[in-house]
Amino acid sequence: MKKKVGTVIDEELLRQAKLVAARDDVQLAQVFEDALRQYLQRKRTTAQADRSRGVLRASPELVHSIMEDEEGFLDA
Repeated sequence: MKKKVGTVIDEELLRQAKLVAARDDVQLAQVFEDALRQYLQRKRTTAQADRSRGVLRASPELVHSIMEDEEGFLDA
């Protein structure tokens, strides 16, 4: 279901969006939807990475198995 919204946007940004819509032969609303979906996906991905703080939860056995698969890693 689609919902009509109103907003204020920078004139140059709007001009560029209109050019993209014309070039791609799509409605301006489609350009906005695509851009918003990409933005939200990046935010979700970033939020997931932030929550994990770069920590992988893996058992010592899994880590050892991965290290064994890397040629020469455990030989040092």
